[in-house]
Amino acid sequence: MTKQELSERKQLILNAIITDYQHTAEAVGSRTITRSYLPDLSPATIRNEMADLEEEGFIVQPHTSAGRIPTDRGYRFYVDRLMKAVRPTQREEQTVKSAFQKTINLDEILHRTAKILSHTLDYTAIVVNLGSHRRIFSAGIPNLLHQPEFRDLEHMERILDLLEEENTLCEIVEDYTGEEALSIHIGSENKHKDVKECSMVVSAYELNDEIIGGIGLIGPTRMHYSKASTLVDYVAKELTRVLSSGEIL
Repeated sequence: MTKQELSERKQLILNAIITDYQHTAEAVGSRTITRSYLPDLSPATIRNEMADLEEEGFIVQPHTSAGRIPTDRGYRFYVDRLMKAVRPTQREEQTVKSAFQKTINLDEILHRTAKILSHTLDYTAIVVNLGSHRRIFSAGIPNLLHQPEFRDLEHMERILDLLEEENTLCEIVEDYTGEEALSIHIGSENKHKDVKECSMVVSAYELNDEIIGGIGLIGPTRMHYSKASTLVDYVAKELTRVLSSGEIL
């Protein structure tokens, strides 16, 4: 967790940079922040604060742009201190419950879980059964390829290779589900080298108060963490509820 304090103004500017970058995937300049987020601050004032944020490691200037983008440290501060909680929409809740009601066996419900998450959030979803016969279900792999961050061929190939390594993915999810109910791993925080340019949101699901698997989303570090964490958490709890009901074979 990021412990360094930032002034309220720096927090507002960092939040604006992250919010804009999440939507556009383009470096953010001071004029954009003034025009769209903080009209009471001049571009000159924002530039000075951005220089400090860059020096402190929260943002960085890409070689090809005069604007700034968040670093992993910036995203971590955002997740720990600035991110606002959201609730699943009524439609999202109904989609999940409806899909689970139509399912009678474990493999089918895990496959449906992956499809729901990937379709709703446009990231890649993986659902792992950590029982004696380990199984992994994935959906939305093409979603990653649509993200600007994955246009680099070498980067894309590493991710695709990883997604084919089921044992490795099982190990990653198992490792992360043992940490806490829901965990967010940003870029370089990831322990596996091939996901250090991605972010993962992971939650465990249970049967009779025992962890039997995990649900994960893989996306760019630019991912919408609030929505991703909310839906992963909700789906994991709903899956736990359905499994504990005894209706699934």
